[in-house]
Amino acid sequence: MTDVSPQPERGSTPPRDDDGRVDVTAAVRAFSRLEQSNTAVIKLVAAQLGLGVTDIRALVFLASTDEVTPKMVTEYVDLSTGATTSLIDRLDTGGYVRRVAHPTDRRSTVLELAPRGEKAIADVAQVYRLAFREAIDPHFLEFYATVTNALADSLRNRASTGLDELH
Repeated sequence: MTDVSPQPERGSTPPRDDDGRVDVTAAVRAFSRLEQSNTAVIKLVAAQLGLGVTDIRALVFLASTDEVTPKMVTEYVDLSTGATTSLIDRLDTGGYVRRVAHPTDRRSTVLELAPRGEKAIADVAQVYRLAFREAIDPHFLEFYATVTNALADSLRNRASTGLDELH
């Protein structure tokens, strides 16, 4: 039986930067390429669906988060309240989302994916599934998910401190 542990074999000794720390330049560049490729996919899918990039971002957020309120969408897509209302109205009219009564707050509504929104998200997810299957050895998927989640947590922590704690 072969080893199917999620962690790849150790590489050579990592390069060091001028300060003696591990040089992460190649990883940062790869991350930048990933972001650019992700943006290209989102733009293409949005255009094919007749939606905007922000529309797709909102749909992805709705698909991955429970009990989403309009305020949560505003914060996530970083739009004004008025622009978010227009976004939600457009997605609602287009059959991508629906507004339902909030389960515990009768003053609020919750947004849900409508069937057309579920189909759009399924199509977007399929693009990513295909890319992951093409690019990553299945034995490393768990490792990739672990590393990506750790990086996401670290970036979220960095976002809370900004430039104040760079060193």
